[in-house]
Amino acid sequence: MARPPEFDRAEALTEALHLFWERGYDRTSIRDLTGVMGISAPSLYNAFGGKKELYEEAVAEYERSPAVVVGQAVGEPTARDFVEKMLEAAVREYGSDEHPRGCFVISDPLLDENRRVARDVIRDRLRQAIDTGDLPGGADVEALTDYLDVFLRGLSSRARDGADTATLRGAADVALRAWPSGL
Repeated sequence: MARPPEFDRAEALTEALHLFWERGYDRTSIRDLTGVMGISAPSLYNAFGGKKELYEEAVAEYERSPAVVVGQAVGEPTARDFVEKMLEAAVREYGSDEHPRGCFVISDPLLDENRRVARDVIRDRLRQAIDTGDLPGGADVEALTDYLDVFLRGLSSRARDGADTATLRGAADVALRAWPSGL
């Protein structure tokens, strides 16, 4: 009969998520994980299956969290509101001291598919704005998508490098002022 785990699995997962967020998958060892999670290697393997499975579960946990900024904004009524809400969420989440700074998905090279999905969400939301007349039909959706994607990546990088929330907010304010007039 299997013994029940002697640790809080959700708390251990959060600790692993934060470590992967700070270091990335490749730079995080089992020893690092067991140390931060406060469990033995056999407990890690029994509870999560292994490093790869733990990483995948941590990514899924992150994707369900409020730290994912694009998803927070997608339901906004206008493209401008969408961009404003997304940037507000990015400033708040990337600069938060409640978890590692920046964006986990942006910072880990292995999460290219997750980045592609977020980019597709941005593109789809901008196309929807054209379809509803919120953006003019001549708007360059690809260029606007690139602009927002590159800006979010840069904001995440600045946060990881220690920029404070005021600095991130200032950059977001400039980005909003750069939103094309007439859109």
